[in-house]
Amino acid sequence: MTTLSIILPTYNEKENIVILVNRIIKLLNNYPSKEIIIVDDSSPDNTYSLAKNKFKKKKFIKIFLRKKEFSLAKSIGYGIKKSRGRLIIVMDADMTHNPNLIKRLINRSRKYDLVSGSRYIEGGSMYSFFHHSFSLIFNFFLEILLRTKMRDNLGGYYCVKRKVLKKLDFNKIFYGYGEYYFRLLFYLGKNKISMIEIPAHYQKRNSGESKSNFFWLLFKYSLEAMILRLKNI
Repeated sequence: MTTLSIILPTYNEKENIVILVNRIIKLLNNYPSKEIIIVDDSSPDNTYSLAKNKFKKKKFIKIFLRKKEFSLAKSIGYGIKKSRGRLIIVMDADMTHNPNLIKRLINRSRKYDLVSGSRYIEGGSMYSFFHHSFSLIFNFFLEILLRTKMRDNLGGYYCVKRKVLKKLDFNKIFYGYGEYYFRLLFYLGKNKISMIEIPAHYQKRNSGESKSNFFWLLFKYSLEAMILRLKNI
């Protein structure tokens, strides 16, 4: 059985995907039975074709092209369903999530069902003081509202055991953008699984442009969080 699956959702990441995957391969060179799953949402910059060509000889790298219902969260859900690992790591493909954290995520998963990289516990940080400050306040709001007991509810860089995902309804969680992650934490928390955060530094994306508007997302996520809370009173 495959022991580890790494899910990389992509959209216009041709400048980053090869660099990231090569770093992951190097880091996990001696790790047995792994797979890297790239899920591309029909990127106009030909991310899919580039990755397919560069890694065609790597049997443990699986590359999928989605042609409808484009969404970060749906891509991740799709990748999880296609994966076979006992452990599943999800991370962004734009280099904001430092791959050097992967081994620590794996090591802590020996005792916990979900291990999450956090910007807001001691030792964690973010490339921008401005974004870090506003996001810290917003994540505190999410923690209180949803009672997740997690400081970083939007980080999206985590390692989770497959067995705990089997109990979830993916249709209730994996849709939209980054807000899927607080839905995931919320429903996992209701199932009383063991979760822990470890410090993480979120970097500025290596290349290309961000696909999100910071303040619009805060507004959208606020509405989504309140709806989630009201549905589960």
